[in-house]
Amino acid sequence: TPLASIIGFAELLREAASDEGGRQFRYAENIMSSGRMLLGLINDLLDLAKIEAGKLELHLTSVNLREMLDNLLDFVRPLANKKSLQLSAVVPDEAPSIESDAGRIQQILYNLLSNAIKFTPEGGLVEMTLEPQTDEHVAIHVRDTGIGIPAEKLDAVFETFRQLDGSVTREYGGTGLGLAISRDLARLLGGALSVSSEQGKGSTFTVILPLTPPEQTSVTLTRGINLA
Repeated sequence: TPLASIIGFAELLREAASDEGGRQFRYAENIMSSGRMLLGLINDLLDLAKIEAGKLELHLTSVNLREMLDNLLDFVRPLANKKSLQLSAVVPDEAPSIESDAGRIQQILYNLLSNAIKFTPEGGLVEMTLEPQTDEHVAIHVRDTGIGIPAEKLDAVFETFRQLDGSVTREYGGTGLGLAISRDLARLLGGALSVSSEQGKGSTFTVILPLTPPEQTSVTLTRGINLA
């Protein structure tokens, strides 16, 4: 796509300017960063349109949750390190595998982890916990010691294009799409996404997922290879 080409050429410019540093290197970094943010926004809008039209396809595989959580932590660790955050995962020894869409689960958890890192001040904590709940469901909690959410605004965080207020948008950025899409994806996977929070102390987002996919769904299901 044209945007992918822009990002690719920006990477080449950054590599060419890496030895010299200075303004050209910073300009290339800014182009890459802005391009990736725009690409993320476009992908979110496309997902939202597919969900609302009932056209989103789920690719079902056997998902190793322990491996997935470890990989996600490794992926977001550089973001956490920039703020000196304590990043950890609590996973039981016998973590279950589930049949679901690995890519969509990763999308949900990445949204939750990146938000937790974004809204947690330096030196804080971000923790992900895997908790088998019943013989049919598993819960994944993402807890942070961030700014928290006022009780009267908890329901609004899952609304499309909603931010807590203008000052939060100015300070932290964001489009208000990530949580709305994550909630819809969780529902399409036969699960749910909820939040508990205390302003000034932090938030915990909980994803509930079934061990096997629902028998009926409003989206098209396709079978994929086993990735576990």
